[in-house]
Amino acid sequence: MKTLRLLFIITFTVSIVSLSAQDNTTETEIDASKPTNFYSMLDNTLEYSSQSNQNVYGYRGKLMIAPSEAHLVLAEVPMLYNDRTKKFGVGDLRARYFYLPYKNYDNFLGAFGPSIDIFVPTGSFENGLGSGRLVVSPGVTVGLMASETIQFFPILSYQYSSKPIYDNPTPETNKATNGLSFQVITPIVFSDKFFMQVTPILKMNDLGNARQDRFIQEVFASYAIHEKMQLTGFYSGNFQDKIHTASIGLTIFL
Repeated sequence: MKTLRLLFIITFTVSIVSLSAQDNTTETEIDASKPTNFYSMLDNTLEYSSQSNQNVYGYRGKLMIAPSEAHLVLAEVPMLYNDRTKKFGVGDLRARYFYLPYKNYDNFLGAFGPSIDIFVPTGSFENGLGSGRLVVSPGVTVGLMASETIQFFPILSYQYSSKPIYDNPTPETNKATNGLSFQVITPIVFSDKFFMQVTPILKMNDLGNARQDRFIQEVFASYAIHEKMQLTGFYSGNFQDKIHTASIGLTIFL
């Protein structure tokens, strides 16, 4: 766990240095409450996941680069520890590309764009650090501007999961699966500094004979402590599988 603490200290220090080095000139006000607002940022979180037979916790780093208002690229690296296997290492790496060809918050249909998520099975399944499958998930996002204070961002995604790459999978799991997920990100803005996003999610993990539908509830909160620095909190509850994940983080806008 010394390695985990060292990783977080190094990342935190780099973030502070990056923030201090930035020009203090006035820029466009950051509004991260809407998922269709793209910003370059470094997100650092400490994460804890309680599961039925194990606990997994560690550090998750996300680097997001927005070359324009229409493009966003994300890279995510988790460093995790499993208390059942007593193993520490890299989890599954994630890459995402989001393209937003249309955005006009003055209209009811305020935004529209496709995206693709890829999860690479770099984390060891045997050590409880990864899924053991390559996951590819293209999707489409729509922004619905019900009013100035109420907006909804539905996301419909297809999910392909490859056959397991680990040794000796059971006959029931030794197959690729095709699924769908539907979620609605709902921002709640309390002030210029504080907002939340409440996101109900319906996941249909396998559209074949073995349906594995799950309902997941997520809540994300962010508080600005600087014009380019935000403290964050996150909770995800998969109540049927008894998986509860919570994290605290620091986001630096670059």
